[in-house]
Amino acid sequence: MIFIFSDFGINGPYSGAMRSVVMRMAPAVPVCDLMVDAPDRNPKAASYLLAALCCEFKPGDVVLAVVDPGVGSTRKGVVVQSDGVSFVGPDNGLFEIIMRRGKDVSMRTIDWMPDDPSASFHGRDIFAPVAAMIATDTSFETSPMVAKDRNITAQGWLDELAEVIYVDTYGNLMTGLLAQKMSDQLMLNNQVIAGARTFSDVNLGEGFHYRNSIGLCEIAVNCGRADQQFDAVIGTAVAKHRLDDNNL
Repeated sequence: MIFIFSDFGINGPYSGAMRSVVMRMAPAVPVCDLMVDAPDRNPKAASYLLAALCCEFKPGDVVLAVVDPGVGSTRKGVVVQSDGVSFVGPDNGLFEIIMRRGKDVSMRTIDWMPDDPSASFHGRDIFAPVAAMIATDTSFETSPMVAKDRNITAQGWLDELAEVIYVDTYGNLMTGLLAQKMSDQLMLNNQVIAGARTFSDVNLGEGFHYRNSIGLCEIAVNCGRADQQFDAVIGTAVAKHRLDDNNL
């Protein structure tokens, strides 16, 4: 299967144009739009989210991942192999957390280029064709890239990100933290948030944090919007706090 992960959104031609290349070049391979609303032009937040979504992939899958504010710059295009799954996209940190958490990992620079690629749409012109070629076992030009040569800025990122990395359609706040114990508390915009197992375990309108379906610590409000109740957006800081701590 080919999974697509991007920040293109559903409006405009971008998602459809990139998807059409994959479907035309690999017509026998199922294509799944996993996310088209990844953190907007934010490879760092997207990196933690994509790593958590690895639970959806199986060996042999190809993930076409494009969150690429530096398109057309000197940043390289890469193919990352992690535990049997191929990830295609820009070397801007998007695959940093996947590489850290994988057991069998390799990275190659994409040397193949179409005849006349757009300077601003490598997702359609470079990454989509490469994803299709991988899915159909078609050869293309690459060269080895050792892990230490990947995006320098991303190498300084922490293993977990204590920030909101995604706001879903219900206003729930996914964080870059791996799921906390329910006995732990979190601090978000000077508000203390206790843990619970699921929505029905708290009162209507009450905020809580819980382990979401992809293993991240998520903040929600039972039948409400956590983004509004806690005045939070992507990038808002979240602090860990245990009940036995003396300070928040």
